[in-house]
This record gives sequence, structure tokens and C-alpha cells, in this order.
Amino acid sequence: MKKLLVFLLIATMLAAPALAAGYPEKGITLIVPWNAGGSSDLIGRLLAADMEQTLGVKISVVNTPGAAGTIGMNDAIMAPHDGYTLIANATPYGHGVMGLADWSPYDWDYLAAYYVPGIIAVNKDSEFKTFEQLYDALKNNPGKVKGGTAGAGSTGYVNMEVLKSVDPVMGNYKSISYTGGAAAVTATLAGEVDFTPQLSNEMIDLLRSGDLVALASLTAEDIQLDGVSYVIPSIKNFMPETEGVLPLGDAFGLMFPADAPQEAKDALEAAYLKATTTDAAKDFANAKGVILQALTLEESNALRDATASRVTWILFDGGGAEVSPEKFNIPRP
Repeated sequence: MKKLLVFLLIATMLAAPALAAGYPEKGITLIVPWNAGGSSDLIGRLLAADMEQTLGVKISVVNTPGAAGTIGMNDAIMAPHDGYTLIANATPYGHGVMGLADWSPYDWDYLAAYYVPGIIAVNKDSEFKTFEQLYDALKNNPGKVKGGTAGAGSTGYVNMEVLKSVDPVMGNYKSISYTGGAAAVTATLAGEVDFTPQLSNEMIDLLRSGDLVALASLTAEDIQLDGVSYVIPSIKNFMPETEGVLPLGDAFGLMFPADAPQEAKDALEAAYLKATTTDAAKDFANAKGVILQALTLEESNALRDATASRVTWILFDGGGAEVSPEKFNIPRP
């Protein structure tokens, strides 16, 4: 009996460190489901750099572009739901209704770090010098004007679908898909497409240099971006009927499967919130023309739900989504 007690004591002592260590006990993978340089990539890497110091483990960033972000998201949802596989992306609301995935927005827990407004921009040499000129071309020459986005389900694509729900003329463009927002912006710069409705941080440097010109912001008010010499007018100035759907853009941050262990959720949320208080996080907002939100997990999930309810039904009712939000238990707003 004495030998048995000694054996059990030794076994307990050996097991104790593993039991006490807690999350995280190993490195974490952060999947960016887009190419490098876009909103998800920049924000994900910024947060990961500080979070790995807080958590004490390496966070390896892996870019897995394709299918408007769905490939990387699927990789994460199929991995163990243990908190060791994260996603850097925008609000997870549109993939299901666009027919790109079977999972629901509610299958993801969300940490919204930044809000990034949409901008309709053209090359400096574009024939379109004002938003009115672009609108007239869409109205008078359906299918002739090319617009570049990161593909179906991406924020830029959704921006146009929502605008189309207000005024069908905004759907008269020829949609050209790229592997990410940065690629769509580069295509606009190169003249491959006539305009892009992508996000401010993906084009801010080109707006500052004057190589791209912003015709309209998809915000409720005019905006002045740091380093841009002019005020960017709200699209509401030209299309007053858009007021009810503005702002158009998206919140960006981190997410992971909603059924991850609570211990992992708590640790990730705390490390993320700390990362959003750094000078680097604040400087990024100023440099990239975005808004630092730093929402908690509860606040972020509330934003996820509100966005899903508002946007997915607009997409479905307007014919831009092939699957009813009802399938995913998304209520009408």
C-alpha cells in the first residue's frame, strides 16, 4: 500500500505542471484568408505582434487566399476548436448567404479591432473626375464600366450590392474579382478596372500620393483622411437615398470558432484588448485612415449579429445572395 501511495504521489506531481499550465501551451496559427497587404492581413499582423508577447507563444501568420476568404475560413473551422487556430478577417456574415460556405455567422466568435470605411476611387488619369460622371456612365452604358473588388462576399463587393439595393444603376458595372483588396486597388491603379469600392486602408497611400482619387466615401458624412489634401464627399451628397444603408465598410479583427474553450476565449480577448491600447495600434489608425474600435467579445458579437441581420437580407432581397438568411436563423432587421 505504501508503494502504491508513493507511486500515485509521483504521478500526481508529474501531471501537475501540465494541468496548471493552462492556455496557451503551444504556438498559435493565425490564418489570413487573403493575400498580403489587404485590410485583414495588415490588421491581423499588427495584433498578432503584440499578442504573442502577452501570451508568451509564437503566433504564426499564414496567408491562405481564395474563394473570397472562404478557403482560409474553412481551414480554421475544420481544425480543432481549441483556440489554437485563429482567423484575421472582417465581420463573418456573408459567406453563407452568398453560397460560399455552410457555416453561420454565429459559428464564429469575433473581436472587432478597427472600423474601415469604404471609398469609391479611380485612377488619377480616369475619365471620371466626379462621382456624378461615374454614375452617368453606369446609367448610360450598362456593363461597360469595370469595377474591381476582392470578389463575391468581400466588403467591396457587398458595398456595391447594398448600393444596388437602393439604386439599381449601381449594379450596372462589370464586376472583376481579385484575390484581395490590395490586388483590386492595384488593378485600379494600373487601369485594369475603372474604379474600386474597396477600403480606405487598402488605398490610403495612393490617395495621399494622388495616384488614386476618391470620388465618394461610403460614410454618412464627408471625411477628411490624414495626409489627403481634400475632403472626400459622402455618397449621400449625390444619392440621398443611401442614407439608410450608410456607413458601408466593415469592422476588421480576429475570430475563432464559437465553441472554443472558455479559457482560450478569455486569454485571447485579454491579449487582443491589450494589443489595441499600444502606440502601434493607435498609429496604425492614423496612418491608414481607419477607426480604432477595440470592441470586447460581447460587443463584437453584437456587431456581428446586427450586421448579419441588416446586410444579408439586403443582399438576398436584392438578388445578390442566393441563399436565404433564414437558413442560418438570421432575423430580419
